[in-house]
Amino acid sequence: MVDTTVLVTAPTGKVGRRLIPLLWRRGMLVRAASRSPLPQRRGVEPVRFDWTDATTYAAARDGVEAMYLVAGDIPQAVHADYIRRLLEGAAGAGVQRAVLLSTYGVDQAPPEHPLRRIESAVESSGVPFTILRPGAFMQNFSERLRWRESLAEGIRDADEIVAPGGDGRVSYVSTEDIAAVAAVALTEDGHQGNSYAPLGPEPLTLTEVADHISWVTGRPISYVETGRAPIREALLAAGAPAEAAETNSQLYVHAFTSGAMGVSNGDVAEVTGRPPVSFGEFAAGAAAAWRR
Repeated sequence: MVDTTVLVTAPTGKVGRRLIPLLWRRGMLVRAASRSPLPQRRGVEPVRFDWTDATTYAAARDGVEAMYLVAGDIPQAVHADYIRRLLEGAAGAGVQRAVLLSTYGVDQAPPEHPLRRIESAVESSGVPFTILRPGAFMQNFSERLRWRESLAEGIRDADEIVAPGGDGRVSYVSTEDIAAVAAVALTEDGHQGNSYAPLGPEPLTLTEVADHISWVTGRPISYVETGRAPIREALLAAGAPAEAAETNSQLYVHAFTSGAMGVSNGDVAEVTGRPPVSFGEFAAGAAAAWRR
């Protein structure tokens, strides 16, 4: 694929901003779609795009051969309608691949779940698709969170990880690995119709996460368990409707406390040809985020 244009939504997100250089290195032209267009730079075509404004869809969609789709920070049922509208006629217009960033376990969710509805909109679009259902991001410990207080600030300022989780194990995954899987699915054949669950190589409790961060910072970091209320309140403060805040906070806490994300698989290695980043490797590279 030469001079292929790939639409990247959420280009400043934890995955999107790592995906762009990977696509550029593969010879792709990147159309970076966001509410506030990115600065113009080599290999990147910024375009204004807003899921809530259908008049921005054509400029983002026209002339692209592949799409990387992220529906929003707080999944809601209306996002399925946005996705469906963006993809209307896309197959006939030459779009050959759509890669959707979803969340681990959505394939087990009921049909009315917002993320499952979003997935269904992509699956029924007629565009060859790949769905990514990654586990929780390692970078959530080191980078800003869009809808709740920063875990990185708590680690840096108070030597604490304050979050729900208990003794639940989670196979945290680096967004570098998610971006690498997305880059392959967007540019190579053999992935259409597939779903992948990028996961890290080791299920960890939050106490074990704190131990890794303690090692690279040289300070004792502790885990402080919290309940669901702070998550629900943060979602409400970020603009989520009450029903969405209630549902998503329940799912969030269940995901981290139940052990449902405490599994590992070979998806990252299968798609990219290399093993996923370990939490220890991630922490060593992210240590500056936690230094005082």
